[in-house]
Amino acid sequence: MYVVFGASGQTGSAVADALLEKQLPMRVVLRSGKTADAWRAKGAEVTFAELTDTDAMTTAMREADAIYAMNPTAYNVADMFAVAKDLGKRYLEAVENSGARKVVLLSSVGSQHAEGTGNILTTYHLEHILGDLKIPVTFLRAASFMENWSGVAAIAAGQGVMPSFYAPLDRKIPMVSARDIGRTAAEAMTENWTGKRIIELHGAADYSPNDVAAAFAATLKRDVQAVAIPESEWQATLSGFGFSPEAVNAYSEMMRGFNSGLIVFEDGDIETRRGQITINAAVAEITKEQNLTKSAIG
Repeated sequence: MYVVFGASGQTGSAVADALLEKQLPMRVVLRSGKTADAWRAKGAEVTFAELTDTDAMTTAMREADAIYAMNPTAYNVADMFAVAKDLGKRYLEAVENSGARKVVLLSSVGSQHAEGTGNILTTYHLEHILGDLKIPVTFLRAASFMENWSGVAAIAAGQGVMPSFYAPLDRKIPMVSARDIGRTAAEAMTENWTGKRIIELHGAADYSPNDVAAAFAATLKRDVQAVAIPESEWQATLSGFGFSPEAVNAYSEMMRGFNSGLIVFEDGDIETRRGQITINAAVAEITKEQNLTKSAIG
């Protein structure tokens, strides 16, 4: 039995779908019954557990061949790092008590650093906590999500500009789609390995904000220009998203880490894999989901 946490989210649902495509027995762990019937209709077993309930997490993991674990980013709390550490300890206890055989943890590019990475420090903590497990563990360090550009899709469609926290606008960085993360995580869960391993997951290619804007332009059939958001405007912009003041600071530090070149893959002798989905395909999917066709925006 393969167990997937976060099946209501972007990557968890992609992992679960990929396992179902392989016709493997799979259990999704949900926090509520909102999507339970849909998962059962697909052929998944469904169980429920809050990530604050170690006993329920343990039950969900019982005798699992492999577990997909992830950290839901808490942008509305005062201390996302304390939340991540607490979650890591619960994962550790639940895995040890459940008899689970393997774990694949969704981590991030830059998780090798102990400071200067903002939000990504949460996965640094999780890697170090779950590194104490005696069973095989994979840390799947994924590139920046292509789907994160969905937040500016409507602006690109309506105004012909694409705001970007990344700068400079012509610098290419690794980006990967959630579906490629799901496919790679599912593959990793079914593999045999010993000890701790790191997989660095790149996208089909590296892309700059200018490349993303060109993808929007091609899909929307209108001019779209990437525009860097001045750092002086970051706080107001992020506060408008509902971030806590602490989350604003963490996100800002993360973006400074990307823009300074600190947040990059470790490379070296670490295993590297690549996704298949291009930024053009990801942007086309984003615009379709938001119904941002030329007729829809006038």
